[in-house]
Amino acid sequence: VPRVFAFSMYLLWGFKRFSVFKLYLLTKVMTTGLIKSPGRLQIINRLSDYCLIFFGVFVFYEVLNYEMGYSLKSVLAVFSFATAVVSLATKDIITNFLNGILLSASDRIYEGDFISIKGDIRKVNRMGWLETALRGSDNILYTIPNTELLTSQTSNLSRVQTCQVHQTLRFPYNVVDKLPKLSNDIKCEIRSSCPSIITDGSHPFQCYWVNFQSNYLEVIVDAHFRTKPVGDVYYENRQRCLQAIDRAVKMNDIPSYSGSG
Repeated sequence: VPRVFAFSMYLLWGFKRFSVFKLYLLTKVMTTGLIKSPGRLQIINRLSDYCLIFFGVFVFYEVLNYEMGYSLKSVLAVFSFATAVVSLATKDIITNFLNGILLSASDRIYEGDFISIKGDIRKVNRMGWLETALRGSDNILYTIPNTELLTSQTSNLSRVQTCQVHQTLRFPYNVVDKLPKLSNDIKCEIRSSCPSIITDGSHPFQCYWVNFQSNYLEVIVDAHFRTKPVGDVYYENRQRCLQAIDRAVKMNDIPSYSGSG
């Protein structure tokens, strides 16, 4: 027993040192350009850690078999009994662990990505073995089990290269004759104020009077930009677009209007 215990300690120490060396090698490989994404580096590092764990369990079993004469059947018998007792208590833990592996292997998200989940935009702060830490716009750190994150409908906004500004404007009926010119002026102002506007036809760039409502006329503005939909650059561009709309309205001497989007 003392020899088995000592070997297990050496095994744990060796795996820890090898894990550090492995991360060093992966970082060096990344500098050569073979691994271009830091997120992909994290995934490869984590999957290799899983492989080390399974390999360590196999080696430990071989040591037990050699030093103490435990056969595979006896070990499996012990494990089957322990599994029956522990599985109910650790079901959620095991599920989250396995889904953490699937989440890493799926390449859906990386640490540092911005994701949209349940209508909220949050940054992936840390991907753990059982849960993932997300940071909201309020700078509060939230944790979500890996199972819930894997099964939830999420969008990785960091991998989207374009963004959209969609506004619904409401004008009184007495300005109905000004709407055709107003629509053209809004598009001109957006073009001049937002260099990243997409006008090649691959995405909509529209400004049209679309509906009669009970006490107002409805105009929609739909513009797309070559800017990611997260971060300060996105909000600065969105602000310039809204200011361009407001300038166009004032240029046409329309005293009051409202909008949403």
